[in-house]
Amino acid sequence: MLELVVVIAIIGILITAALDRLLPYIDEAERVSVLRVEGQLRSTLMMEAAERIVRGEAASITQLDGSNPFNLLAEPPKNYIGELAPAQSMLPEARHWYFEAEAGHLVYRLGEPYSLRASDVPLEDPAFVVRVAFADNDRNGSFDVNGDELYGVHLERVSGMPWLDGVAPD
Repeated sequence: MLELVVVIAIIGILITAALDRLLPYIDEAERVSVLRVEGQLRSTLMMEAAERIVRGEAASITQLDGSNPFNLLAEPPKNYIGELAPAQSMLPEARHWYFEAEAGHLVYRLGEPYSLRASDVPLEDPAFVVRVAFADNDRNGSFDVNGDELYGVHLERVSGMPWLDGVAPD
């Protein structure tokens, strides 16, 4: 009986050590997944801008500013739940994407870290906004295809940078 207890204790210690080593990889996989979607959206935005320029519709690029970039994808991720209504007070489930139409932000809702060594500091949900970058040569505050120089369409991070960059909170 004593041998059985010793074997169970050893197995328990080994499982704890393995989980302590493996659980951070699950958190890292979630971070990399968000970065992959971010890269896909950046590419899609640049392709959409290029298509509009080729079709002679460069002036319509300003319509992308603050828009939902998931609308440009043929198939959004399975964990995308759509646009939140401004009056909706409940936050969506963890580990899901949603678009705040009023703010123009695309947000990924983080869940609790799987890692046993997770910090007590709460992480900020990563949020992104679509911005059209141009040189406002005529200083009128809006893009003019004839007078302004278009730099491109960007997906800017507006929150959650430490987590996306892989920096642990202090």
